[in-house]
Amino acid sequence: MKIIFTVLVVTLITVSIIPAFSQSQITSEINTSSTTQICSDGWYITGYFLPLEIDYSSKMSPIIIDGKVHSFKNDFVNEVKIQGWGKTISGEYLGSYDGKFYLSSTPLDSLGNNLVVGSIAVDPQIIKHGTKITIPTLPEPWNMTVFNSNDVGPAIIGKHIDVYTGDGLGARKEAFRITGYDNSVCVVDESVSTSQLSDGTVNLGNSLKKIPDWVKNIFIWYGEDKVSEDDLLNAIKFLINQGIIKIN
Repeated sequence: MKIIFTVLVVTLITVSIIPAFSQSQITSEINTSSTTQICSDGWYITGYFLPLEIDYSSKMSPIIIDGKVHSFKNDFVNEVKIQGWGKTISGEYLGSYDGKFYLSSTPLDSLGNNLVVGSIAVDPQIIKHGTKITIPTLPEPWNMTVFNSNDVGPAIIGKHIDVYTGDGLGARKEAFRITGYDNSVCVVDESVSTSQLSDGTVNLGNSLKKIPDWVKNIFIWYGEDKVSEDDLLNAIKFLINQGIIKIN
């Protein structure tokens, strides 16, 4: 029964995708009444988080901030050097950038904005500041999250996006969980017009609509009993939502 169902689904996709591919050869833009969307593959996604000093247990280490000596747990300080910010036991936020430490009442991104879940760091030469995107290849719930491109970083170059996952050890696990190569990224910013896209304001490389590798794998794995029917149906819904499958 599963084999028959898989054959029917593949047939449906094959029949439905031909006109969609023909259309995508003409334009790489997906237009709805209010949104222009573009997707492309081959993105490297990393995650970063806000460490909490209370979660760490090493000895205290003195550091100098604005001429004053402060003491924090050494392993917490080392994590802050990597992540950029961390929450101290006192409730203040310790920041580390440009080779210096800072204290603030709130964690900040590299542009001075409050750091919130859903913020991402991007290469502004590739994605315009403020652009909203989705990354449908990420695990749940991140695959349904609309991210805001409001941060940058010296290590974020080209098709690389760094996602802020929140604070604490749970966020640390999520940062590792979403890290990976060959992701799909879709621009869903209503402010991005067709003219902006054509003149290079948003340049996502080869944005020709096609079935992502992760969707192809879902069909293969379904036939091998490695994923559920719900996973398969979700993959089909993704293809429909992206305009790759046309339902009349």
